[in-house]
Amino acid sequence: MVAWCSIGAAQTIYKWTDEQGVIHFADTPPTEGERVEERHLTVPPPARVSSQPSSETRPENKNEPAGPARVIVASSKTPRLGPSVLHVGGEVRNVGNTDAQRVAITVSAVDSQQGNPCLSEEILVKPGTLRPGDTGTFDADIDSPCLIGQSQVDIAPVWD
Repeated sequence: MVAWCSIGAAQTIYKWTDEQGVIHFADTPPTEGERVEERHLTVPPPARVSSQPSSETRPENKNEPAGPARVIVASSKTPRLGPSVLHVGGEVRNVGNTDAQRVAITVSAVDSQQGNPCLSEEILVKPGTLRPGDTGTFDADIDSPCLIGQSQVDIAPVWD
């Protein structure tokens, strides 16, 4: 491994075949009178690291369609403010490849006694349109008799 790394770093390499037919590569020529092939390598410039995709790899520059928008809940808090009041707040992020429009959060709950769905509320996200990589926030208080007791509350993003 060390030999290969030193070869990659060298600017001149030597290639020869010994009497047994074994091919050798080195950054110094052999001491014996072997027939040697000398190759000059150019050292490539250091790779540039960029947080932005290059124009060749961006989906919008290809003839192929870009992937869909995909919104995820990045963080959320749902503290109780009273026996039937729940505060719902947090952040969403578009991890897809196209804009997500009319982004909202649906809050749903199931009756703790009978297990029947009893709440379905929608909270708008600000801003309402999220470009790929953008985040938005949501924040609302929900008051519903469905929230009394130990109701199971779920939140999920929705978008067009």
